[in-house]
Amino acid sequence: MDNHIRTLRAARQWTQADLAAELDVSRQTVNALETGKYDPSLPLAFRIARLFGQPIEGIFIDPQQISVPSPALSSLAPSSLTPSSLKPATELEPRFDYQTRAATAFSELGILREMGEHGWELTGVGLGTLSFRRASEPQSAPPRWLYQRLGGALSAQQRQELVQQGWTLVDTWLGGVFHYFKRPLA
Repeated sequence: MDNHIRTLRAARQWTQADLAAELDVSRQTVNALETGKYDPSLPLAFRIARLFGQPIEGIFIDPQQISVPSPALSSLAPSSLTPSSLKPATELEPRFDYQTRAATAFSELGILREMGEHGWELTGVGLGTLSFRRASEPQSAPPRWLYQRLGGALSAQQRQELVQQGWTLVDTWLGGVFHYFKRPLA
């Protein structure tokens, strides 16, 4: 997994041994992290992010998931800043109710199960949050959802098998360390 650990360490003028001492890991672990030969555990990734004062996504990157940044508001012509272009996403689909739940790696599977049973569709995953939507005026019984979280790199064959089983990728987290899938409960 690509990362910016070496750059952040060098900016502080730390040696690998200095960083290893701060993280309570070996110097060899720091070297493996910097060269992409070792993917950190979730707790270690959080410690690294806290140490450098950066979001995890700012340190660990999957090059295939890099998106082109949208232009800064200051670079847009005033005529392009119409009220309709500034509406939040929730206003674009008024037929849905939205909910964001705080979650940890330990609680999120229970939250996904509970929300799916009550017809809430997962729409995104963020730092300590799960985002859902549900039809504002549900039918007599809103559709229920099943969710699964898979860890590690997924091959094209694994992804194809999941699609054939009816699973849809919702989001990935930590540069592809976790993959979140959904499918309607039949």
